[in-house]
Amino acid sequence: MLRRIKFKKILLFLAMLILAAAVFTLPHVFSDTASAPYVDGGFAGGASADGASADGASADGNSADGNSVGEPGATAALTETGTPAVPGLPVDSGAFPDEPYDSGFITVTMDIADISRGALLLVNHDHIFLIPDEPDLITIDEMKTSSYRVTSDNMLLSAAAIDPLNAMMDAFCAETGVDTMTVISAFRDYEKQQETLNDYIALVGRAEAPKWASPPGHSEHQAGLAVDFGVFSGGALRTFLGTGVGAWFQENSYKYGFILRFPEDKTDITKTTHEPWHFRYVGEPHAFLMYEYNWCLEEYIDMLKEYTFSEPYIVSYNGFDYKIYFTVYNDVPIPFDCDFDISSNNVDGFIVTLKF
Repeated sequence: MLRRIKFKKILLFLAMLILAAAVFTLPHVFSDTASAPYVDGGFAGGASADGASADGASADGNSADGNSVGEPGATAALTETGTPAVPGLPVDSGAFPDEPYDSGFITVTMDIADISRGALLLVNHDHIFLIPDEPDLITIDEMKTSSYRVTSDNMLLSAAAIDPLNAMMDAFCAETGVDTMTVISAFRDYEKQQETLNDYIALVGRAEAPKWASPPGHSEHQAGLAVDFGVFSGGALRTFLGTGVGAWFQENSYKYGFILRFPEDKTDITKTTHEPWHFRYVGEPHAFLMYEYNWCLEEYIDMLKEYTFSEPYIVSYNGFDYKIYFTVYNDVPIPFDCDFDISSNNVDGFIVTLKF
């Protein structure tokens, strides 16, 4: 009897030791997690945290000019250990790539200001744009070439777009002999955008005006990435319709990182009237892909959400290989052996472009 009681005490003691060890160990097992989401402001809209599309199709095949497009990637999140972002600034990934301390990678950390930066910002009726406190703008007139004109000597444009704009206008002038193309509008602040909207309200009425001019905060002119063209003819500034020699821009602007932002066959998606004078800088190889597959910017942004760091979109263009992926995290892995660009999409994450 005494042996049985003693044996029970021993079992009880061992059980208590096992329980104590478990209590001590569990906090350490679950402490290696990502930081909590940042929720003080950030992206407008509420897309899914992993950015995956349930039924999004992707393009493949080869283009006529020899530029190739990669196969679709998986829709899985970048990492199973990361904490997905809520609407707001994307948060720390926790662990990616698969070996977070791989010497072949660096980590670039994006901050709250970066949600308003990049060439792939989607600004439209559904997604508001907040002009940064210190926008990266330069005066076009101080940097432009003699191949085109501007209507104001203090007109501003994103610094990233000025060299591509000059190259595009130089090429157009060289091929057509026309040097009367004129930039009539570029960056607009909130006040200027309201004035533009008011002008259209007076012209076409309050119901129709938003189809021609967006409310303040919803025009991509406020990102400094768009230009509107006019043309001098017969001693007067006239509307640019993209016809005749002007059709050159629709066929060639992608070579310089620009797109026709509001095509006639995409008005149901862009919710904006066809504007043959409005061109938007998105950079390479994005402009090529949008031209090649007839995607408007809204469609392109949605398509890229299918691609991850592990399985990026791959395309060869203009002598370089590109890998493109989407992430909802603010810690972005970049290989050492490439150039890169990181752009907010102004919706729910960042688009990373690697150039090899």
